[in-house]
Amino acid sequence: MPGFDEARFTIATLPVQVVSQRPDVYNAEREVAAASAEVGNAQAQRWPRLSLTGTVGTAWSRAAGTTTDLSTWSFGPLALSLPLLDGGRRTAQVDAARARYDEAVAVYQGHVRQAVSEVEQALVRLQSTAERADSARAAVQGYRTSFDATEARWRGGLASLLELEDARRTLLAAQTTLVALQHERQSAWVALYRAAGGGFDAANPTAPNTPAAPAL
Repeated sequence: MPGFDEARFTIATLPVQVVSQRPDVYNAEREVAAASAEVGNAQAQRWPRLSLTGTVGTAWSRAAGTTTDLSTWSFGPLALSLPLLDGGRRTAQVDAARARYDEAVAVYQGHVRQAVSEVEQALVRLQSTAERADSARAAVQGYRTSFDATEARWRGGLASLLELEDARRTLLAAQTTLVALQHERQSAWVALYRAAGGGFDAANPTAPNTPAAPAL
């Protein structure tokens, strides 16, 4: 984009919801949902259950050349299950399901904390490199002006070759520092993209896409 200064393009905050698209957070969230359903199922097994048996069907008969369709049905006995004398087996199943749920919640919280930490670190790196890049560009501009002045003096016989080369080395060192900061900033963009779950396909959570560097 013409006139676009990437170094001045910053992100101060991100909605915390963006981390929910990360594969690790997404899978941990699904584990919590599954564990919650398991707790509900285990609790349901503790209550009395009433079941009804029977059949519903169709039949036909033919008499005197006439066919008659009949609907048949029958009720079987009612069955009442009272899970009272099970030696505490169902209660133990509920306790085990709750323990698995608590574990799934703890794992999920851990993944969320890790994701938020990685996002924060990437944002700090972006801000830091932006601030240092401003100073580095100012330094490059200042050393370039000094080199140009030294070169003009050298051409006029007012400066030695040693002074010219010293000014050149100083300028090159400042330029190298600026390039290193630019590379560090690009790495911070990639880290932020990955920390926020970039490249994750919710339709296929077990095989997230390989994150790619954002366009700078």
